[in-house]
Amino acid sequence: MYSQRKHTTRLGTIALLVATLGGHAVAQDTSITELERRIAILAEELEDLQLTDIMPAAEGSEFGLGPAASKVYRKEQGLSIGGYGEGRYRNYGGAAKDDVFDFYRAVLYFGYRFDEDWVFNSEIEMEHVNELSVEFAYLDWLGGSEALNARLGLMLLPLGLVNEYHEPTTFLAANRSIIESQLIPTTARENGVGIFGALGSWDYKLYLVNGMDGTGFTDGSLRGGRQKGAKALANDFALVGSLETTASPGLRYGASAYFGDSGQDQGQGEMATSIVETHCDYRAGSLWARGLLAFAKVDERTAGDINLSGSYAEVGYDLLDGGEQALFPFLRYEHMDENDGNNTTALTYGLHYRPLDSLVLKLDHTDFGDGDGTDVTTFLMGYVF
Repeated sequence: MYSQRKHTTRLGTIALLVATLGGHAVAQDTSITELERRIAILAEELEDLQLTDIMPAAEGSEFGLGPAASKVYRKEQGLSIGGYGEGRYRNYGGAAKDDVFDFYRAVLYFGYRFDEDWVFNSEIEMEHVNELSVEFAYLDWLGGSEALNARLGLMLLPLGLVNEYHEPTTFLAANRSIIESQLIPTTARENGVGIFGALGSWDYKLYLVNGMDGTGFTDGSLRGGRQKGAKALANDFALVGSLETTASPGLRYGASAYFGDSGQDQGQGEMATSIVETHCDYRAGSLWARGLLAFAKVDERTAGDINLSGSYAEVGYDLLDGGEQALFPFLRYEHMDENDGNNTTALTYGLHYRPLDSLVLKLDHTDFGDGDGTDVTTFLMGYVF
């Protein structure tokens, strides 16, 4: 509504300027300088109106995506542009690892709404300044009903809290959790087709996608199995789905699952792969809390089966009490078990500061509790537009 009122006001201003210009054009006492000034104002208003139409504010979430990725769904027709980025400095406190200053991500969203039924959406990501990839690129058909829509293309998998909803202002810490990086292999995306919609107060997604490539798995991580849509082996497929609700104010909770073979006829076994998780995210007043519990299993693997389980809990409190700015001291604890008996624990604590809804500065420290010198302090600058 705000955007519509703003456009209406600007259009009214432009109409008034045009009428005024017309009147002054025939008035003998109107100076050329005054006409030039008014023409300049008219040009600025038109340019601003055009930019606002294709680059509206990043506000709210549509179909589980972040605010900037959701822009195209709030248009009636035409092009939309958005993006986000993250630059971070990581300090390992003099350990064996080198400290690193990295512009981690620079992302552009390009979407196009053809009409009320057909929408194209995409995310183009540059990582570490010189690594270019397509995060997603899909076509939606929204012509059925609220309960049934269809999607085709390279899609983010609806797993966990951050695989789809991952813009830097949407979570507290500078780095994603171990559980949602290794067990749930973010950012997981594959080629496929699916349906999604709302059934009462519940939102669902169900996709058929090419399976992962299990030759990239390790005993402690499924991350290397992502094919990312690039010449993906498609000898094996997988089903992935989610069910989630935000019916209670401030509360988002649900579950998701992935089932499929990852062997891809590469001679290392069928690698029947399953990932199951449940999660919740709660925001009320100054409190922000979230938690996740996940399990992953890979059977019939020549190199040995994989069993992973993990969970994390996170809580933050806004010291600025819900004003235009936000300052969250926060704490996150996570634990992951591997089938070879190795356990990973991590305690992350720090500050999350937002001078504006679309800008964030984060400073935190992660203690892995394993004594191997990998503890890290991270400073991150992030933006969304």
